[in-house]
Amino acid sequence: MMLNMFVIAATMAGGFLALQTGFDMALLKKWEDAKVIRYHVVGVHAARTKVVFGDYEGKADVTDRITVDFVWNKKTRKFIGEVKVTDSKSELKNIRSDGTNCPPPTLRGDYEEFQYVKQSIESDGQIHLIGLRVYPPANVSQYPASCKLMPIPGGKEDAMLVLGPGDPAVLAMTMPAGSPISVSADRKTFSMKGAENWVFTFTPSVEP
Repeated sequence: MMLNMFVIAATMAGGFLALQTGFDMALLKKWEDAKVIRYHVVGVHAARTKVVFGDYEGKADVTDRITVDFVWNKKTRKFIGEVKVTDSKSELKNIRSDGTNCPPPTLRGDYEEFQYVKQSIESDGQIHLIGLRVYPPANVSQYPASCKLMPIPGGKEDAMLVLGPGDPAVLAMTMPAGSPISVSADRKTFSMKGAENWVFTFTPSVEP
């Protein structure tokens, strides 16, 4: 089975100082002084994606979402308490046999871009979210031989999301054009691009 990894690495403020074009010193100090930080992270996949198992034609506009909540101690570089994961069902629109004149496939079950199974906490401060990509049984065209529909079985592929406590000091910085990291206008959230059309948005807050 294929192993898909979407990596959001823990980052240090110093590394971004070389990239930014300006920063808010007061806000930078706030995050540098913070000892314990709570994170609310929302990962969203939104893309045209293959939704049938095997070498057949069948794609859809797929949206998937996963939410991760955790507390991070900067000094000890350890998580405090439980890492909570909320996994949403994938949503599909515009199912078609792209690039052909054949009718769209019909799915006989639910497609899941990422179905959460379990987690592991690594010694380097990473959270490994282990899951599956699930393809339901379907009726697909026999393209390029013909457009006649035939039944195929479903299948599963291993998938994993890897994320860590990205440094909230980036909220004090102005990121350059083309950066994989973006900061919201109110400087309360920052987003990082992952592989395969995943984007993770971090909302940090200082724990008292």
